[in-house]
Amino acid sequence: MASAGRLVGRVTVEGTNAPIASARVILLPGARPAGPFGPPPQTTTDQDGRFAFDRVAPGEYHLQVQKAGYAPVPDAALGRAVRVAAGQAIDVELHLQKGAAISGRVLDANGEPVAEVRVMAMRRPPERAAAVAPRLIPALGGSQQTNDLGEFRLSGLPPGEYVIAAMPTGFTSAFGGPGVPLPAATARASRPQTTTTATYYPGTIDQAAAQPIAVAAGAEVGNIVFTMQSASAYRVSGVVVDENGSPVAGAMVMLMSDPRAGAMMGPAGSARSGDGGRFVIDGVVSGSYRATASIPVATTPGVSGGVTGGVVTGGFVTWSVGGGADAMPQPSEVVVADANVTGVRVVVRRPS
Repeated sequence: MASAGRLVGRVTVEGTNAPIASARVILLPGARPAGPFGPPPQTTTDQDGRFAFDRVAPGEYHLQVQKAGYAPVPDAALGRAVRVAAGQAIDVELHLQKGAAISGRVLDANGEPVAEVRVMAMRRPPERAAAVAPRLIPALGGSQQTNDLGEFRLSGLPPGEYVIAAMPTGFTSAFGGPGVPLPAATARASRPQTTTTATYYPGTIDQAAAQPIAVAAGAEVGNIVFTMQSASAYRVSGVVVDENGSPVAGAMVMLMSDPRAGAMMGPAGSARSGDGGRFVIDGVVSGSYRATASIPVATTPGVSGGVTGGVVTGGFVTWSVGGGADAMPQPSEVVVADANVTGVRVVVRRPS
């Protein structure tokens, strides 16, 4: 068996010799280990910014370093690549830059503070990437909930331009309560409804109209105040069936924003199918979505389920994407314009 190596180093502020104490250093394997594996080794720097990993198996690694209020240096977000040979001792220098910050408040239509809203710093992709993925990309670590005064402060941001987005917290958890049963009459569904929706500074639901905020390294831009917006909301309803066309009751239906349409990735709603496989998701704003379903299964904690071709997660079966008999059915495409959408058919494969 090859003898282990040793990896030591020091973390400093970029462009200086100033040490960064209590920074977290993570040792990530360059390739996925064979067989079972746990969390990667990690340690913290001492007062002089030094750290050490002993008994490091030979191989390729990535060193990541994190500290609140600091940001990765350009081109180092994925970590510093190192190779450790048998019995080798390596000494490396790692750097962080002083992070920028953006702070402000989120208000409702009456000018009152909105608490527990998720605020995110997002970046527009590079021009070449934008042709493939036009949506905004969340910045590393740039997310926080507002406090009781509606205040937020996003710190540790690399210098650059950011779009600030506020996300409502009304989404029902995928593993929450039962879905809304389909009513016998449609009078309630036909009434106009509104819902609070994702809002971009200075107060718009249109990503293209968002005003970017530029920050320099270590600088802070404050007093970013904007109001959460509402939009017309509609109902999406349909049926969940298995691969043979038989209705499936008790399936969890997830409606996700379609990233191909430039929408921000994330859940737009969920529901559990009732008798006859029927489901209803309320409060959906106009946009393009993908609907998928998963089937709850009985699992015993600590015991792997006997499901072929799928992965049991939190008591639900999520089917892997790919070819063959065990491939997951394609998501159903759902486009919400200015009316309720009915007759959505979501196919789910029953566990073996």
